[in-house]
Amino acid sequence: MKSLAPFFALSAPLLASAVVACTQTKIVEQVDPSLADGGTTQDGGSGDGTTRVEGPSGTLFGGKATSFAKTNAEGKVVSVGIVVAIDAFDSAPKSHAFQDDLVLAMPDVAVEQTILHHLRANWLATGHGPDPYGEPHWDLHFLRGTVDEIDAIDCRADKTMPTADKIPAGYGTPELCVTAMGYHSWPKADTNGGAFGASIIMGYWKGNIVFLEPMIAKAKLDKHESFEVPIAKPQSAGGATTLYPTRMRATWDDAASTYTFEFDQLETID
Repeated sequence: MKSLAPFFALSAPLLASAVVACTQTKIVEQVDPSLADGGTTQDGGSGDGTTRVEGPSGTLFGGKATSFAKTNAEGKVVSVGIVVAIDAFDSAPKSHAFQDDLVLAMPDVAVEQTILHHLRANWLATGHGPDPYGEPHWDLHFLRGTVDEIDAIDCRADKTMPTADKIPAGYGTPELCVTAMGYHSWPKADTNGGAFGASIIMGYWKGNIVFLEPMIAKAKLDKHESFEVPIAKPQSAGGATTLYPTRMRATWDDAASTYTFEFDQLETID
């Protein structure tokens, strides 16, 4: 991937909040996975033989967010996701410091079987660089690791880049690191003049995949329409064998006024 220095130079004001976050990440609300509603199991009710496992709930700008997983008859996870009330998106302030606006654990079964362990939701009221990410949008970081492990990520401490087998087709070597998150790699199609609505950002730490991040423009969510985004899969994620999603579906429920962000089509990765 070509150097992103020109993007950073052109988008310095937009990057300001993200750069500050490297040393000043703040958790607004952290939800303990041991809460009463974390890990209860219910019939999926979809008629497809899956079981829905409810995870913890939290509040994001006045709207409720709840994690969940679905398992098949053998107990294997077939999807992981969150349900978010539209109030969470509609109530986001026009001026806002970069911080963790919500930290939400996924159900235990998702942590045990998949690469998706907990969510950190970030509202970027003025966007950030490089182009075309300079419009208001949401960063939904689904991280691999405990809260303490992710909090310990220090960009100054390790500059190891992922090897080629850990970078999926269409992505470049990451160049921007954010403390308490990791290195970010964007789709080349976006940074080479593409339009931005919803994209999957790849995240790395010590050369391994540490997060999958749906980055979604507020304007897209304001349409109240369902959509899906494919997730490119590298040859390896690093670490123990786990399940890796290859699609994210965003489903709008008009009656409930909620969006469901669901990662499915899981495949094994080492």
